[in-house]
Amino acid sequence: MKTKDITKIAIMISIIIVLGFFPPIPISLLPVPIVIQNAGFMLSGLLLGKKNGTIATLLFLLLVAVGFPLLAGGRGGMTVFFSVTAGYLFAYPIATFMIGWLTERFNPNNQNSMYGFGITFLFGALFIDFCGAVGVSLLSDVSLSNSLLASLAFIPGDTIKAFLTVFIAKRISKSLAKRGS
Repeated sequence: MKTKDITKIAIMISIIIVLGFFPPIPISLLPVPIVIQNAGFMLSGLLLGKKNGTIATLLFLLLVAVGFPLLAGGRGGMTVFFSVTAGYLFAYPIATFMIGWLTERFNPNNQNSMYGFGITFLFGALFIDFCGAVGVSLLSDVSLSNSLLASLAFIPGDTIKAFLTVFIAKRISKSLAKRGS
């Protein structure tokens, strides 16, 4: 792996960590808050691609598992992987990989915003929310149908996050292309 790739991965992990500083917003429908941090995983797939984006996501989750309180709300440790948010955590690397893979395949250099938004919304919003709802259902007393229904509360915010991450990724990609990086 090149130094340039390692640097990009480290910067992306830093971005994901910083997004975790934004306080979570609790909602009454589910025992899971609204967070901005998941936008970092979307951005990771868009900017770094399937391989490096997934590595960044997995390294971030490894830091969380070791005990660093890097998740929104200052949570960390192995217990979060067995809590009601586990479905979301396990979905992050898969979503990052799928966003990266489909972006590399159908939208290289983040040129078409519609493709980018569709890919990011499908895996960065719908897939993560679905996996999260399944996790909530399995690890709490909420039925799957109620969990899926309550997860609809996340869709408006996740739609905005998907749009913003595509916009940011496109701007960064253009800037890097001009610099030849």
